[in-house]
Amino acid sequence: MRLPLRTFMFALFTLFMLTGLSAHAVPTAELYQVSGMAQHQQHFQFALRAAQQRYAQQLPPAVYDSLVRQSNQRFEPQGMHDRAQARLALAMTEADHREALRFYNSTLGRQIVAAETRATSPASIVAMQRGLPQHQISSTRQQLINRLGEVLPALDLGVEVSLSLAGLAAQSANTFLGGLLQIPESTVTGRRDSLRNQMRPDLPETLAHVYRDLSDDDLRGYLAWSESEQGRLFYRTVELAVRDALNP
Repeated sequence: MRLPLRTFMFALFTLFMLTGLSAHAVPTAELYQVSGMAQHQQHFQFALRAAQQRYAQQLPPAVYDSLVRQSNQRFEPQGMHDRAQARLALAMTEADHREALRFYNSTLGRQIVAAETRATSPASIVAMQRGLPQHQISSTRQQLINRLGEVLPALDLGVEVSLSLAGLAAQSANTFLGGLLQIPESTVTGRRDSLRNQMRPDLPETLAHVYRDLSDDDLRGYLAWSESEQGRLFYRTVELAVRDALNP
């Protein structure tokens, strides 16, 4: 049976699009894994559960049940993975993916990812909340750390995650109360600048702790990547990907 021309053309167009998407999806999925983004997202899920447990002691049972239900829906793991990877695919060309993969598949890149994913693990977060150990570092290393603090999106990502977790209670209370009383979202999002100001003084010490096992030459190599055009593009995309993942 002959297919109508428009049906054939539609099928051909669909095949072309799927082929292009699948070819692009391969480096996106690989980059998502090797850069540590997938592991950080898993660690976020642990932080979410911890936040839910803290709220259990602070909220009425009905509000708490609403919080758990809504947060589980909003931060459903596969949905977060999908939204983050979609942003990577949209904001970066295949050539951009290849450049980022070249760095993260290198020996230095793997060291960086190991240090960063270790830092966001549940055990490390608990330990850092108790206070960071003092690291005596040279003035040269301090300058490298300060430059990293300027180029890496660590501060902005920390603010985004904190605001997302802090907003759970307000969102759940609004749903529970219906239209009777609404807690303005601005009471949470308005804390963005305040959170940045609170976190900023601790950033150099935090980065010194996170990258404590890297040599000065390793940090220089990381800076070379981070300050490059490809590195800056990747980190801008990471910020957008995290926001997309946290805000469906």
